[in-house]
Amino acid sequence: MYAFVVFVGLALALAVVGEVLDEVLPVKAPKALTTTLAVGIAILVSWALDYSVFRAFGQGLRAEWMNPVATGVVLVGMGEAIRALVGNLGLSFSIGSKTEKHA
Repeated sequence: MYAFVVFVGLALALAVVGEVLDEVLPVKAPKALTTTLAVGIAILVSWALDYSVFRAFGQGLRAEWMNPVATGVVLVGMGEAIRALVGNLGLSFSIGSKTEKHA
């Protein structure tokens, strides 16, 4: 159970980091490029933390280098799944507002 909670928490944290970077960076990139960058960041985070979702669930991969790469891809996929689920429930998952209110 703890392995799943860590996995979902890390996926959610990476999704929030992606949203923050999208809001902060002045250049707006296409969706495919931002997803590729998110996968790269997720691979680096899983490598830095030495975290493998597959080892956490007791499944080994063929080579050691595959653990952070596959974990990064799966983390971004879970983050997008959480975002889609939250969006379908009618909740907002955005960091900032697109419109500014003036008093």
